[in-house]
Amino acid sequence: MGAASPRQMRPRSPVEQVIRAIDRTLEYIEVTIVAGSIILMALIMVTHVLGRMMFRIGVPGRTEVTELLIVLITFVGVSYAVRRARHISMSAIYDTLRGPARKTMIVLISVGTGALLFYMAWEAAGYVETTYNRGRSTSALNIPLWMIYISMPIGFTLAGIQYWLTAFRNLTSPEFYRSFTELEGYDEVPDAAQQSEEQPKQ
Repeated sequence: MGAASPRQMRPRSPVEQVIRAIDRTLEYIEVTIVAGSIILMALIMVTHVLGRMMFRIGVPGRTEVTELLIVLITFVGVSYAVRRARHISMSAIYDTLRGPARKTMIVLISVGTGALLFYMAWEAAGYVETTYNRGRSTSALNIPLWMIYISMPIGFTLAGIQYWLTAFRNLTSPEFYRSFTELEGYDEVPDAAQQSEEQPKQ
């Protein structure tokens, strides 16, 4: 067996263990909500199509439910994307930095983005409160809109926490982290010369 990496050899502090346990719990909840919403949306669409073909009767409120599920998937998925570092990043300047400058940049980006997401969560919470006070609901199924829109402030808040956890991880670890659990790294792309050498001779 190979030697253990510095990441594996470094003992985890009690605070880090608690954070990781909470993070895993939140990830499980997010995956369950996103996967369940996608499956439910697929079932609704399939049932609607089969009902129209066989009985000429579709699923009432199909459009409303799928639109609400898309909202739920989008904002709950924001936090999951940040946790797994699967979000879009513009790193032209960041990729040119090395050493302390690179570490400082990733910390500033994480703290700043987290703060922005918390501000968006605050604004989204105000919108949800307004929607609740006005008693707005869907037209066909009469579903209260605030029950779905509440995913916006929750998703923004969880994503903001993830960015701040990324900053915490980079401040307390010698390695570079794209998220609290994901080390920084890119897949190596072979150059043309290497590809030509690997091709079998005709």
